[in-house]
Amino acid sequence: MKFLSFILIPLLLFACSTTKKQANHSTFNFKSIDKNTHCGIQTSTQTIYSNKVDFERDWNLVWPNFEEPIALPKIDFTKETVVLVALGMRNNGGFQLKINSVSEETSQIIVEYTEITPNPKCSYSQAIVFPYEFISFVKTSKKVVFKSSTKVGECK
Repeated sequence: MKFLSFILIPLLLFACSTTKKQANHSTFNFKSIDKNTHCGIQTSTQTIYSNKVDFERDWNLVWPNFEEPIALPKIDFTKETVVLVALGMRNNGGFQLKINSVSEETSQIIVEYTEITPNPKCSYSQAIVFPYEFISFVKTSKKVVFKSSTKVGECK
């Protein structure tokens, strides 16, 4: 009987602590505002926007090399937070950016994204690219943090 107690009690404690962690983590819906592989942002950056002035400044950085930029989207910053993830300059078309999820924890919002790198078995355009994406999600006062991962792309 004592042996059974030594096994069951730690197992129950572990199960309770695991359930508590899961309850503090929820996924946010997010929408892509703009995504492309060509922009004027030269270096890797992750930026959070809470006002139109800052958002418009960086939106204009994305479009300096284009004759007809896309008009600035209408964002209600009292209801939405906007985020930019940009990978900076990459040396071929095999580099891509994928924003995987936006989730909420007790004290922070986590934006998870993946940099997809060229597969050495594939051929790609030999163009310089600048992958980026603007997304928006419900307004928050919590700290926004970014978690990145890297994955080798698949041949198409």
